[in-house]
Order: sequence, then C-alpha cells, then structure tokens
Amino acid sequence: MLPYVSLYEYVYRQTEHAIVDADQKHAIYEEYKNIVTSSHLTDQVFIEVMNNFFYDIGLLSTSIKALKVPDKQVGIKVRATKDALVVTEVLDDIRFVVGDEITKLSGDSIEYCRMRYHRLLKDEPYHREEWGHILTFQNEVEVKRANQTYRFELRHYPVDTEHTIDVTVKDDVPILEFNGDIRFEQAVDALYKLSKIQESSKKVVFDFRNAQFKNLSIAEFLIPYFYEIGNQETILTRDTHVKVERERHKTLFKQKLERLYKACSEMNEQAFYQNILDQPVGDWKLFDDDKIDFIGLSRFEEIVVLIDKDTSYAAEWLVYKIAKSGIVNLVGRPTSGNLAFFNIVEEIIDQRFILSFPVENLSQSIQHDVVYPDTLIEWSKRHALVDKDIKFSIDNSS
Repeated sequence: MLPYVSLYEYVYRQTEHAIVDADQKHAIYEEYKNIVTSSHLTDQVFIEVMNNFFYDIGLLSTSIKALKVPDKQVGIKVRATKDALVVTEVLDDIRFVVGDEITKLSGDSIEYCRMRYHRLLKDEPYHREEWGHILTFQNEVEVKRANQTYRFELRHYPVDTEHTIDVTVKDDVPILEFNGDIRFEQAVDALYKLSKIQESSKKVVFDFRNAQFKNLSIAEFLIPYFYEIGNQETILTRDTHVKVERERHKTLFKQKLERLYKACSEMNEQAFYQNILDQPVGDWKLFDDDKIDFIGLSRFEEIVVLIDKDTSYAAEWLVYKIAKSGIVNLVGRPTSGNLAFFNIVEEIIDQRFILSFPVENLSQSIQHDVVYPDTLIEWSKRHALVDKDIKFSIDNSS
C-alpha cells in the first residue's frame, strides 16, 4: 500500500491546475501535506482530509471515497431549518417519523455542528445545506416530536444505488420523475413511455429535483424535447466550458425525429428503439465546438420543470439550457449552483480509493452559477411534510 503522502501528492497533481494563484497553490499544498504526514492517519480520516482539500481549492464536483467500503446512510432524509434538522423522508429506520426535529447530534446543538462542519456544508444558507453525509459519522441524535424528546443511536444502512425515471399520469398530466444518475438507455425508455400517452395531453411535468446524472450526452439528447416542435433553436456550449466530441454524438441526430410522436401509436417497442437509435443523420447538424443546432420536438404546450438544490451536474446544465424555452416553466427552488463542469469520471487509486473528478477541472465559472425558478416555492417545515406533492399543487386546469 502506498503511504498517504504519496497518495496525496498524486491526487494533488490531478487537480493542481484548478488553483490559479501560485502563492495560494503552495500554501494549500504545504498545509495539507503536513496533515497527511501524521502517523495517526487512517483511510477514513484521509478521505475526510482530501474532501476538505477539494473544498479549499474550489473543486465542487470532485470527491474521494473508499473502494471496498460501501456507501452508507442513516435511514432518513433531512432538511435543515435554523436550529434543527427536519425528517422529510423515512427510508429504513422506522423509529423516526416524518416531521421529527433533530435538535442535537452526538450531544451538540445544530448551531454548533453548523460551525464545526462549515466546510462540508459549503457555507450555504441553512435551507440549502446537505447533512446526509454528516449524519453518517454521528453516534446519536436528540429528537423533538410534538412535546416529547427522544434519543436514538444512529444505525447505518446501505445506500440505494438504483437510479430511475418513473413515468406516471395524474389528472391527465404526464409526470416524469428523475432520480439519481440515470443511464442513457433510461432516458430513451422514458421518452418511449411518454410518446405512448394520449395526444390530448397538452401539459407535462419533468421532476428534476433529485436528478444528478453525470453524463452530459443525456442532457444534450433531451434538450430538443423541451422546445416546441418544429422550432429551430441554437444552444451555446462554450459559456459552460463544455467540450463536445462529434463522433460520440452521431447517433443522437436523427432526420425528422418528430415523426416518431405521430407514428408511435403504430409502433411496437422494438421499432421505436430502432428508429430512435439507428436512424441516419439526414439534415441534422452535428455539434461543433460552440453550439448545438436542433429542431424542437415537444408536442406539449406547457412543460413544468421542478428543480431544487439537489438538481446537479448535467441535470443542472440541462435546466440552464432549457430555461429560455417559451413553453418551459421552472418551479421549485434554486439548483445546486455548479454549472462549470465536464463529464464526471472515476479512477481507482491504490486499490483502496475511488477518485471522482471532471474530465477537465476548470477554475472558471459562468456568470450565473445557480438556476433560479420562474415560480419560487419557499422551503419550510410545512413543505418538508408535503414536498412529494409539490408537483401536484401546480394548477393543472389550464
């Protein structure tokens, strides 16, 4: 096994180009080198140190974790208020109920923990903080439920790695709910299911609140479906530092793809996939280094896109690019706020760690690094309790 100093120096070489200031680069290098030379270091401590290092040099899309230790979670999801963590969803630990207020972590108040973990919380406003990882290294929590107080020892559960797109219909409105880092095949399958929904539907909801897909080609493929059918549009890519590879995208450009919607009722599933994946290029232009030229494919008159602080990576870039569409209405809360990235890749280091980082780490960021909704839904404890139903609170009568 390589010593921690050697591992640190390797990771540093992978990321040092993100630090512009030479003096700052040297100071950060020396500060963390002194830490990793400690004889008391463990793999877990090394991981925490390196993730703090990534924060200090501004690499928000970079992280490191143990290779052979599975990700874990504490069986609940929470959302922060000023002085508590509100349980918004119970995943595995049925001792908790939705609405519980966690007021202390391992005996310390939330306010104190907020100061201790300010790096991991990224100095975000409290309603945008992410506490899931912090909960995994706490021993116990103090919970306020109505006028009662409870203390629970935290348990660990495996992280559900299933990434899904659920297609449902409510009140004649199709709803596509994206969860996690979806695959390209899942995006195609979701469009196939959407195409089978009756043409009388003039409105559709795309729920991107938990969308975190890291493959940029998925975002590029979905873009035309958020613009009115037949409209010619151009999307600039350089302002987000996105590098496009022409060869990789040849199969994504199809001649007159909109006819799939008209013919879908007469197609079986095999025919649909064959058309969508194997059709010749036709009159479609390939991506160049600066822009994407396409023709809008949406048959809907209004597209509601739900966003939140967990809308990130390529999903956030997609939302940023479709916001100008005349038929898109963004609803929810501001997105993650890290639009300057490339595709995320993973590298195994010393058969002990997995380093996740963009293909090119760039220190530049675009001017508007957060996508703001057209219709803002302020977060509160009340919204924590009904968050799953926000998409149904939209007026669907139009």
